[in-house]
Amino acid sequence: MNLRRLAARNVWQNRGRYLAYLGSAAFSVMIYFLYTSLALHPDLTSGYLGAGFVARGMEAASIVLAVFTLLFMLYSSAAFLRSRTKEFGLLSLLGLTRRQLVWVILWENAAVAVTALTAGLALGVLFLRLFFMAVSALLQLPAPLPVYLGWPVWRQTLLVFGAMFLVVSLLSVRGVLRRSVIELIRAGRKPLEPPTFSKAKALLGVLLIATGYAWASMPRPQTVVAGVVPVTAMVSAGTYFAMREASVAVLQRLRRMSRLQERPGLFLLVGQLAHKLQENYRVLSAAAILIAVIISAMGSIFTVYVVSEEDVLASTPQPLQLNLAAGQSPAEHAAFVEQVLERHGVKGLQRLEVELLQASIEVTAATVVPYSLYAALPRPKGHVSPLASDDEGIFIPRFTSFRPEAPDDATAEARVSVGGAEYKLRLRVDPAGRFLNDAEDVLVVSDALFARWRQEHADAPRRTVLLWSGAGWRQPGMAAALAALRARYEGDAAVRLTSTYEAYRANISQFGLALFAGFFVSLVFFAATCSLLYFRLFTEIDEDRRYYARLGQLGLTLNELKGLAQAQTALLFAVPFLVGLVHSTFAMKALSTLVLRPVLAHGWAIAAGYLVLYGLFFALTFALYWRVLGLGEPGFEASWRSAGA
Repeated sequence: MNLRRLAARNVWQNRGRYLAYLGSAAFSVMIYFLYTSLALHPDLTSGYLGAGFVARGMEAASIVLAVFTLLFMLYSSAAFLRSRTKEFGLLSLLGLTRRQLVWVILWENAAVAVTALTAGLALGVLFLRLFFMAVSALLQLPAPLPVYLGWPVWRQTLLVFGAMFLVVSLLSVRGVLRRSVIELIRAGRKPLEPPTFSKAKALLGVLLIATGYAWASMPRPQTVVAGVVPVTAMVSAGTYFAMREASVAVLQRLRRMSRLQERPGLFLLVGQLAHKLQENYRVLSAAAILIAVIISAMGSIFTVYVVSEEDVLASTPQPLQLNLAAGQSPAEHAAFVEQVLERHGVKGLQRLEVELLQASIEVTAATVVPYSLYAALPRPKGHVSPLASDDEGIFIPRFTSFRPEAPDDATAEARVSVGGAEYKLRLRVDPAGRFLNDAEDVLVVSDALFARWRQEHADAPRRTVLLWSGAGWRQPGMAAALAALRARYEGDAAVRLTSTYEAYRANISQFGLALFAGFFVSLVFFAATCSLLYFRLFTEIDEDRRYYARLGQLGLTLNELKGLAQAQTALLFAVPFLVGLVHSTFAMKALSTLVLRPVLAHGWAIAAGYLVLYGLFFALTFALYWRVLGLGEPGFEASWRSAGA
């Protein structure tokens, strides 16, 4: 048997351990290939306005993805080496020289690299057209981007990931060459030192996390933005220290409890967790940080979409609005719009025709509307301020905080000028959002006062507005109807068309591509998190099999062994998720400060969805783990019973 066949056989025999690693690596190659094909697309280098920004964004996402993938691969390779040191020592005893052993390791890494690259590139080509269609939709291009598979895309992907696999291979060889044959053989049986609790490290970890949490909870957006990088670094380092020391403290306390010693199952569980603590806390802290990143990133993406809709409804509240200049026939324009809406299946919108006065408050121009119109049209979150008398008014500013709060009850006296005459009104501010689609201040007065001003000041500036109000601004036919209306009114200075749907699409398209890239990067983080936990479970499966067999010889039943294995696996999955959830909660609190509204519920909703996928992966992983252990196979229980006898 030559060295290449030996390496291929070793990879095949360890395919269970390589499965998650190969899947994560291939998925990373696919995402990097897609991003690179978009960043190097000819249409983005010499195309529409803003294309250069898109290309730079994809390049930045590719760099982040490449760096993270390299770190993940280095950790995974180190985990494989630790689990196979005894195997390498035995190969040396069987006659393999150090040079031949190096070539076996290099051939194994080459086989894994070729498999991951081939699978990743194949998946990239398979989903490339769908990827470009999605990006074209986000950018609102007139036609989808053509598929680009130029040689620079292949070259860059192969060079980047080829260099990664080469670095990982060389470090793997270095780790084996630094040990003697005896050290390789004894590595698997080398007893682990009992963990000791360090008050200094525990205090440092708690202090770093608490400082990061306090900084993320600051009420000023500028402070939160400045703390993104340092808070992430502090919380990550604090998690590493705190999880180890907390695990040591909790497990040592549990082992000293007399009640626990009376329950063999829990006592054995605590003992096994303490035995594996040196490796577990590294994986748990890394997985907790990744879970926090995933929930925070996807929670931010979901929040942006929700907040965008709320902001658009606050700034462009009317689904369709036509501002008509003097001399225009409202009936003619209303009939045309109604015909277009009906032709494209847009229903449920109520038409209103109003004539509005122009006035000034102190020195600020404002549009005057009657209270009946204000009460008839929907307001953000249904906030409608009351109006008690004719000497009161409601002021709706053009610039809003976009906070869905109740109108302020405080009033202030102001001078209002209409048609050259001056009036004094007590004004109450409604900060819930704009009343009309235009960026203008609005003054709401009683119907009686509005009618008197129209009659007494016939020479006051005024304009006619056609409104279509209702909740149907996102109906399927709205886009086509607006396109037809734009074709009619584009360039017409006498008519100004505004709509909620167009404002929403313009808002989303500004950052849609960045959110799209972030979503796929978070998927890579998800795959890496699952792979880390999978590695931790399967790298010591041979030792676990012997451990459970000895417990069976001591009298534990098969159901008790399965319950013990399931409890250990559940803790391995549950601890990082809970810690990551706490981290992400403070991250979403910081996001609440930035977007000026509470968004914790959005983060928790994403966490709940992620928990479903996470729980499914746990169930599948444990089922595979129990099957590979082989404790439930026919005859296995009898064999350890007889060995114990």
